[in-house]
Amino acid sequence: MRGSALQSEPRVPSFFADECVARAIVEGLIQRGLDVVDAKDVCRGDSDERILALAEAAERVVITRDWGFGEMAIRHGQAAAGVIILSLYALSAGVRERYAVEKVAEIADQSPGHLTIIEPWRIRRRPLTGP
Repeated sequence: MRGSALQSEPRVPSFFADECVARAIVEGLIQRGLDVVDAKDVCRGDSDERILALAEAAERVVITRDWGFGEMAIRHGQAAAGVIILSLYALSAGVRERYAVEKVAEIADQSPGHLTIIEPWRIRRRPLTGP
C-alpha cells in the first residue's frame, strides 16, 4: 500500500497583503504559487484592526510594512494567524520588491503562528501568543 487516505500534504499557508504592500510584491508571490488576497481589492480603507480580524477569520497570514500589526498581535494579544512585517526601507524600490517576494516565499511555511520581521540582512521570528 502506497499511503493512507488519511495522510495529507503539508498545508501551504495563505496570505493577506495589507494595502501598504506594493502590487508588484502581491503579483510576485502569486506567480510563485502562493495564495494571496490583496486588501486593496477586498477592503480598501478598512482599519488595521479589521484587516487583522479578516485575515485571522480566513486563517491568512498578514503581510505588511506597518509595525502596528505586530503591536496588535504581540502587545494587545489580538488574534492573528501570523504577521510578516517587511522592514526593507534601506533597499531601493525594485530591489525591495524582489527581495520581499524571495524572502516571503522562502519562509512561507514557517510564518503561521509567528510574527516575522524581514529586514535586508536578517529575518527575525517569534511565536504569537494569545491574550
